[in-house]
Amino acid sequence: MKKCKGIFLVVGALVAGQAHAADWLMLQGTEPQDSGHRFFGVVQATYASNFGCDALSGMAALNGTATGNPNTGPGLNNGRYNNNCANGPEFRGPEGFALDNLMLGARGNIVPGKINYFLAANLGENNTTYLPAKTSRERLAALTDASVTFSYIPGARVRAGLFRKPGPEELMQSVEAQDYLFPTDFVARVQQERFVHGNAQLGKPVPGQGYAGNISAYGYDFDAGRDWGVQIFDAFKLDKWTYSYAAMVANGNGIRHEDNNGDKDLNLYVSAEHDLPGGKGPLKHGVKLYGYHQQGVRNFTIDASGTDSQDFDLIRYGIGVKALGELFGAQAGKHRLGFELMYADGMVHYMPTGNVADGAFGGNALQMAAERGNKARGLTLDYGYYLNPSWQFDVRYSRDDLLYQTAGVWKPSDQRIFENLTLGVSYYFTPKTRLTVDYEFRDVRAPNPVLPTGSSQADINNAAVQTRNCNIMVDSVGDRFGARVTHSF
Repeated sequence: MKKCKGIFLVVGALVAGQAHAADWLMLQGTEPQDSGHRFFGVVQATYASNFGCDALSGMAALNGTATGNPNTGPGLNNGRYNNNCANGPEFRGPEGFALDNLMLGARGNIVPGKINYFLAANLGENNTTYLPAKTSRERLAALTDASVTFSYIPGARVRAGLFRKPGPEELMQSVEAQDYLFPTDFVARVQQERFVHGNAQLGKPVPGQGYAGNISAYGYDFDAGRDWGVQIFDAFKLDKWTYSYAAMVANGNGIRHEDNNGDKDLNLYVSAEHDLPGGKGPLKHGVKLYGYHQQGVRNFTIDASGTDSQDFDLIRYGIGVKALGELFGAQAGKHRLGFELMYADGMVHYMPTGNVADGAFGGNALQMAAERGNKARGLTLDYGYYLNPSWQFDVRYSRDDLLYQTAGVWKPSDQRIFENLTLGVSYYFTPKTRLTVDYEFRDVRAPNPVLPTGSSQADINNAAVQTRNCNIMVDSVGDRFGARVTHSF
């Protein structure tokens, strides 16, 4: 892993001055003036196997001894799997097949050049049709996009409805530009938001601090990188450069249009792109640098009776660069290089209590490190080589430093580090149909031990048991393999 990280850091330094991705603001929010109404869709079927994972063994509850009690509390999860090792959204086991994306949509002009629309719904097995951490399907289909764009004011188009929030490249890009089966851990865990009515932090039942009362076994909404709101945006071309901006006032909730509180989110985005020859649409060649900032307020209950609630700040921001094209000359072929650095402050999604989805102890009660000062950061380094129109090879390093800084009742021992190295290959049967196979090396660590709450031997023993439980939990996460067929139309 250390050698791989060194290689990626060199690649990241080389590409920092030249990068590109498609202009998603314009591709998804506008239509060519001569475009008519058209239908589109995506079907994805995936086999995923967490074959490198181990069933939990040796988990124990606190009882003031050096070994703890294996027959109660955390010990009840022995034989089960860490939720990182069970395939969502149902978490039934470490391997299986899923029709994880079945999206149908329509887009086109209402008034050519002035008003256009974008509609899409998803019927797949994913967090749009399941509630977060709930292991049974909630609905047959979910509306994921429903927006109208008005292009009457030069330099300030207005888009209203449900659509992708301006943010990290990984969430803004379309399926055609998604090169890997699994999202990075930071985007999946922190940037994609789960909404809960109450919070749980196991073992810290301090009302108003630990939020152990009135906990939520599962979330009531999921944002899928989207929100309801109004956005002002546009793009301006100057020679070979295109500059884009977006400012979105959003509901601050997920795709189901419930209102978490009366406050609204503000999402800001800027980018600068330099054209390179070749490519088109989502796979257009060129250079892009971008940055974003998202800020809002979230509310959930903090007492056992469910009568008291509190607002918490949520902040997300990041920068990135990406390159696609004949970056080293025509003879060297087509390459893709990318770098993304992302930060979160407050309302950081931690994991289900006990780290076991739908488990015997703690169940899948969701936890949020709610207070400002609870921070996470994500790093992604990406490289792709396109041998010919049929074969594509990819490698990606990603890291999520979860709670590298803590506040409130959260402690340094709650920090987790997720490092993934993904090797991928795609074969295109046609430009619209491909098979992607990924192998993901995963390394999860709990770098800081649990400190005793007192000086007695029982306190010291309990801290040792908690530390051992944490290490058993993170060490159980192993490698992952996946294969997916994607067809778009």
